[in-house]
Amino acid sequence: MAGKSRTKNERQVRDRIVELAAARDRLDTEEAERRRREDDAFERYARADADAAQIAAERDSTLGDLEAQAQRVRDAAATKLGEIETRQRDVLAELHAGGRKADDLAAMFGLAVKRVRTLLRQARPPAGTGAPAAAPQARAADDAATTLSPAAGTGAPPATAPPPDSAERSSA
Repeated sequence: MAGKSRTKNERQVRDRIVELAAARDRLDTEEAERRRREDDAFERYARADADAAQIAAERDSTLGDLEAQAQRVRDAAATKLGEIETRQRDVLAELHAGGRKADDLAAMFGLAVKRVRTLLRQARPPAGTGAPAAAPQARAADDAATTLSPAAGTGAPPATAPPPDSAERSSA
């Protein structure tokens, strides 16, 4: 009986080895499948990461272009506003030379007296230069008259200068 039991025991050991090897193979197959799924997931993540980097670069480039465009618009507007302020300043200087006081001009145009005085100071020719030229002031007065003429003819209040803050910044 010892022989039979030994053979049975050997068979059980071999069967157990086969079961363990099969379990190992199954685990190896599952591990290989898990690694394949992980590799696929890594690839999808890396592609998403590359897409995000590309979109961020496009965004930054577009925003840079828009900021440059915005700066060009601001510069153009500042130039135009500066020209308009010069015309308004010339009108104020002309009226002041005609006898209107800074207080009167401030009340007429709805400006602060301090702002009117600043504009009048800026309209004065620098010290040491000859008499002011009449032609530019007359032309500026004509320009201003076309801008302000609808209000002047209707009895409505005349157009006002830009708010003191923005006008002072644009002239600086």
